[in-house]
Parts: sequence; structure tokens; C-alpha cells
Amino acid sequence: MALASGNAILEEEFQTNREFNSPSVGILSQRFVGPDKCQVLDLGAPSESNVAFFSRSPCKFYLEDLYRSFIAPRTGRKPSSDEDDDVASAIAAALSFESSARFDLVLGWDLFSYIERSAIELLIAHIARSCHTGTLLFLTLPTGAMIPSVPAQISMTQRGRLRYRSVSDGQSISNPRLSPTALESMMPGFRLLHSFLLGEEMQEFLFGYA
Repeated sequence: MALASGNAILEEEFQTNREFNSPSVGILSQRFVGPDKCQVLDLGAPSESNVAFFSRSPCKFYLEDLYRSFIAPRTGRKPSSDEDDDVASAIAAALSFESSARFDLVLGWDLFSYIERSAIELLIAHIARSCHTGTLLFLTLPTGAMIPSVPAQISMTQRGRLRYRSVSDGQSISNPRLSPTALESMMPGFRLLHSFLLGEEMQEFLFGYA
């Protein structure tokens, strides 16, 4: 009964649509909503709100649904002896952007909470080939001990807020609770620029590529 009650509470908490004031969205708005061209890599699920956020500037928007194309197909798979090679190949197959892309911003949302450390390292190594000095990486990480079993749909609003909607069925998994130091160790070249706590439920990070 205690477990069922806990799951019910978790489901109620994460199924509610919520919005957070987001200092990072304000920073991104100042930098990328204007007359200058930019290239944005969005690793999240398709979102009209996120496309609209950047539509006021001449941005080229690359949408890669990383959960659908990479994370979900590998869930529950047993590691093989050539796991790194397998993961690197799967990442390359999942990301369809051309090698000539040069990203000014990468939107990672809460996806890193659903990827093992070695896969994050390989993912960043693949993306970093298309980054340059000053490229920003935006992440949101839940702070609780448990998280929904499926990444949330998180979108930006033009009012400087993040809109959060869970698509989980109420199931939960342990939160890896990645620290900034741990993230930096997985992402060579990226350094933490800003970290903001959004209420008691979520933290957002902006990393810069040097």
C-alpha cells in the first residue's frame, strides 16, 4: 500500500501541467531572438512552442527526437562486449544533422537523466564536432529522488518561462541526480556558466563550449 500510495502521489505530481520562471530562457531570448543568424539543435520531442520561440530570428532549427530515436529503443537492452561501438553507431544513426552544421545552441532538456554516463560522453563527443567557441548547452534536471519513467515535454514560452508536461504513465525510476561536476566530466570542452533552481523540483543549467 505504501508503494502504491507513493506512485499515486508521483503520478499526480508529474501529470500536472506546470510553468516555471526561467532565468535561462531570459538569457537565451536576449542572445538568440534578434536579427542575427543562428543554428539550434533541439534534442527533445517536437514542440510548436519551441519552434515559435526562435521563429522571430533567422535561426536554422534542427529537431532530433533523441528519446524516440535513441533512448527508448535501447531501454532494457543488455550491454554487449562492444557496447561503446554499438552506442556510438546508434547515436550517429539517431542524429540526422549534416556534418557541416555549426550549432550556437543545443537544447538537451531533461534527457541526460535517462542516458547512462558512457552514452552521454559519446553523445557529446558526436555533437561537439559541430560546436564552436561560445556554443551553449541548456539542460533541465529534476531534483527529486524519483523521476517519471519517460522524459517530460518541456517547452519555452516567449514570456521567459518553461512549460512542463509529463507524458509518463505514473511509473517512476531513480533519479541519477547528475551534479555540475559530473556533467562537466562527461562533456569535455563544456563548462558551467549558470545554474538556477526552479522552485524545489527542477534545476536548469547553461554550459558554454570553449
